[in-house]
Amino acid sequence: QREREGHKAAVELASRRISYLAADVTVNARLLFSVQPSCHAALGGVAFGAIMLPALPSGLPTHWLSQESTESIRRWCEEEAVPLHSLQCVVGRVVHVSEPMAVPMVERRANAAANPYGLAPGDTFFVVHAEMLPQHRWVVP
Repeated sequence: QREREGHKAAVELASRRISYLAADVTVNARLLFSVQPSCHAALGGVAFGAIMLPALPSGLPTHWLSQESTESIRRWCEEEAVPLHSLQCVVGRVVHVSEPMAVPMVERRANAAANPYGLAPGDTFFVVHAEMLPQHRWVVP
């Protein structure tokens, strides 16, 4: 009896972990977004990708912070006199996650609207709208 209950608990825990690893991101979840290489950002900008979720074959994140959310972080940085490029990570509370989007099978920057993060053709990604939790940020001194 006790062994059966232990097995049931282990299976339940494993199914929750699998659900988490399957990128089952819900509204109000907190995600850690890490700054990504500049080649994945709009000109002169910065791009943040969610870490601790499944990655693309290239190792890049599957979930990217929306341009609107990044703009909100930029405004906050201006108000607090913190350079945007000094942020390394931010924690965001998920407001909305887009449906999966596939990068067209054309040159990476040929259609910036369809591939705003400069991902490889055929990659599938999600855009996450999140509210930054300003008390959770990491800055390079």
